[in-house]
Parts: sequence; C-alpha cells; structure tokens
Amino acid sequence: MRLDHKILQRVDEFPTLPTVYSALSQVIANPRSTANDAAIVIAADQSSAAKVLKAANSPIYGYSGRIDTITKAIFFIGFTEVQNLVAAISIIDMFGKTSTNGLFNPVEFWKHSIAVGVITRLIGKYSGSSNPENYFLAGILHDIGKLFFFQFVPKEFSTVLALVAEKQIPIRVAERDVLGITHTTVGEILAQKWQMPSSISNSIRYHISGTIDGKADELTASVHLANIIARCLSLGNAGDDIIPEPNEMIWDILKLPKGTIVGMQQQIEHDYQEAAASILL
Repeated sequence: MRLDHKILQRVDEFPTLPTVYSALSQVIANPRSTANDAAIVIAADQSSAAKVLKAANSPIYGYSGRIDTITKAIFFIGFTEVQNLVAAISIIDMFGKTSTNGLFNPVEFWKHSIAVGVITRLIGKYSGSSNPENYFLAGILHDIGKLFFFQFVPKEFSTVLALVAEKQIPIRVAERDVLGITHTTVGEILAQKWQMPSSISNSIRYHISGTIDGKADELTASVHLANIIARCLSLGNAGDDIIPEPNEMIWDILKLPKGTIVGMQQQIEHDYQEAAASILL
C-alpha cells in the first residue's frame, strides 16, 4: 500500500473527539438548552472543567472579574468559546505531549499552536472580525496534521524534518516528496472528521498560502499571519525554524490599523504564557 493511502486510512480510523465534546455539541445544538445544561456536561469531566475555568480566567478573554463556575464561564465568554476550549483540551489530551524524537517535541509543538491561537484571536479582535469565536481554535489546530504524522508515521516524518533542516525547504514540499501528502490536507480531513466548522477546516488547509485558492478569507489570513508572528517571536516550535514571507494579499483582507503588530507584541507574549499555563496542565 502506498504511504499516502496508508496515512489516509489511519486518518479514517482515527477516533472522534471524546464524549464530553460530542455531548456538549448536542446540548449547544438544542435551542432550549441553558448555560447550566452545558455546565453539567463539562463538570462531569473534571480535567476539562478545571482547564476551562483556568483558561476563562486568563487574559485571553479579557474578563477582569473572577469566573468560578462553568455556568459563569459560558455566560461571560459564550457557548462557542467554551465549546472550542473543550475541543482544544480534548485534542491535546488525545494526542498526548510526552514523547519526543529530537527533531520534534510535542510540548513545544503545542506551545507554538497555542501561541498561534492567541495571536489569531488578537488579530481577529484588531481587524474587527464580526465572527471571532473560532479564531482561537483555528490557530491551535492549524498544524495538527504534523502531530498526526509524528504519531503514526514517525520514521518517515523524521525524514521530512531532516530534509527541511538540510535543504531549508518548506515543510509541505518535503512532506509531498517523502509522504505523498501534506499536513494541511491531513489536518483538514481531521477537522472534518471532528465536525469542526468549515471555516476552521478551510483555515487549516490554506493557512500557509493565507487565501483560499486566491480568494479572501479573514480567518485563513489571520491564521497565516499569526503563524508567522509566532515564529518570529520564537513561541514554541512547530518542528522547523523557517519563517515564511506573508502573502501580500492579507493586508488588504485584514485591514489592520498601522502599528497593530508591533503594538500588540507585549500582549501576545503575556496572553501566550497565560494560555499555555492554562491548557498545558
């Protein structure tokens, strides 16, 4: 069997998200559900509940009071944000973060991913996005295909990373040469399997180019820029140290006020530390 076919088969066999996420999705989909109904589902999973509360109290969401119950978290930051936090926590727990092979460190990978999530959310805020709820999760999941490769074809993925380091080529080029498939394609399929919104699966597939086949998309452009900023600031490590050039189209798409990127550096670093401490318990 060809390696890319083997990888796609493993993706197809990969489990759905844990019960807490699917149960929460069902509750939120019911228009009669209350914040308390959703809180009961989350509270049944003590690990998720603790992390949601810690994250809800972090500067990411800008609430200055004390959120001491899941119901309050839902009230102040919203159903979708809480659902996305549960998704992020569930996915990190599913993949784990302990093993390493010298070329790829899962803890550093998650730190990079969380940094991109934090920055994507800030970009959404400063660009005046009308629908910012999925920005944090989209940033966290942008490179999830790499972690899939690391776990399920570790030897071949090590060859990919060695090739990137030796020739200083984009990782997608090395993935195509060695694996016959890229992390962006696998990441998109995983997001679809987990029934993520199409905006998130699209941003995973196209975050490297910054546009969807040349068409403007605010979330994709935001993840694209956030990934570059996280790399410039050395927040975590995604498996390679290449800093790509931004797609010039994103500036017209995002319409960020002049000086925004430089102005939010301190907030990025502060929010990143808080978010990493909250989620990577």
